Amino acid sequence: MAGVRESGFSGEVALLVRPTGLTGADGSNRLRQVGVVCQIDASNDLEAIECWLATIENPHTHRAYRREAYRLLMWSVSFRRKAVSSLRVEDLRSFFDWLAVPERHPDWPVAWRLVNGPLRESSRRQAKIILQALFDYLIDAAYLAANPFRLLGKHQRGREAIAEGFSDEGEVAVARWLEPALMNWLRGYLGGLPVATPRARARVERLHFLLGWLYRTAARRSELAGAQMGHIHFAQGLWLWRVRGKGGGVEDVPLDHEARQALVRYRRFRGLSDYPQRGEGRIPLVAALDGVSPVRDLQVYASLKWLFRRAVPAAELVKPAWGEALRHASTHWLRHSIASHAAAAGVPVHLTAERLRHKSHATTQRYYIHVGLHEQLEAFDQDFLGDYERGWKSS
Repeated sequence: MAGVRESGFSGEVALLVRPTGLTGADGSNRLRQVGVVCQIDASNDLEAIECWLATIENPHTHRAYRREAYRLLMWSVSFRRKAVSSLRVEDLRSFFDWLAVPERHPDWPVAWRLVNGPLRESSRRQAKIILQALFDYLIDAAYLAANPFRLLGKHQRGREAIAEGFSDEGEVAVARWLEPALMNWLRGYLGGLPVATPRARARVERLHFLLGWLYRTAARRSELAGAQMGHIHFAQGLWLWRVRGKGGGVEDVPLDHEARQALVRYRRFRGLSDYPQRGEGRIPLVAALDGVSPVRDLQVYASLKWLFRRAVPAAELVKPAWGEALRHASTHWLRHSIASHAAAAGVPVHLTAERLRHKSHATTQRYYIHVGLHEQLEAFDQDFLGDYERGWKSS
């Protein structure tokens, strides 16, 4: 954290939290279920946060995530007089309101950089993504019982001053998809990344899989992060991926040729047979760079963000707009991209809705705007009044 001593910072936080009695040892959202054992060595909220941070590999990402987690912890204790493990959804709404117009607490050391002025809407949205992942981790670890961040949803978005479709500066936001030519270029760029060390090769091979798999299956990163190789099975003459999606629903996604190619390449790199066999229920579909540990959804997000940002300078040399797109791109853009590309290729909307696992075709229709605008212009780019007047005079 810029301006804060790296060593002992968690100790400074502990010194401020412990006297308040709001450590989270008795938080109201702590999981207290007979027969369920907490899977991390944490007796309070700060220790639980440190266990989560220990899973973050990249030092820059670690620093950013730590800032968000500590900021929530200190806001909760100092301003809300609650432990993090006692926060409810109404508390979180107040927290995000505070981020928009933050103030320092008088008890915080001057050297801390937990706040440096108002956070833009995009920064507040990023904070929500990170903290929601923290709470997901603590639920998986049997430390917390529920994730109040998942209840914010559209209600919190409605509180934002920035209307959907516009940037923080009031300008039109970048369209959230990658055009086919850029996708093809990005694949070539990825193939040229250096793989001089085992770790570098593991990163590149994982990126090949993530880019191909998320695009072809239209998966959400949360669906991919929790997946096991055993979820891929052969039935009805097809290779299928069984996905647990939003709301807990389970569906089978048919794997097309490109998705299978990405799977086979990644499995070969990991020393596995081309396709999953029985007994692979414990093998993660996407592994950490050690080749064994599973990844969490934020690691999937961070991996692809790293690729997109690294590719920006080279992409701008080809086409300036490509650099601008990659600067903003994220994992979710790949879902938008496959829907838009399918529309351009004439795939019926109901089939795309099934691939995206949307309950309503109207939801999917929003992704067809890139094709629909051209069709709309072609239909309306004619002289209606002139045609009417010519017809009236001839009658």
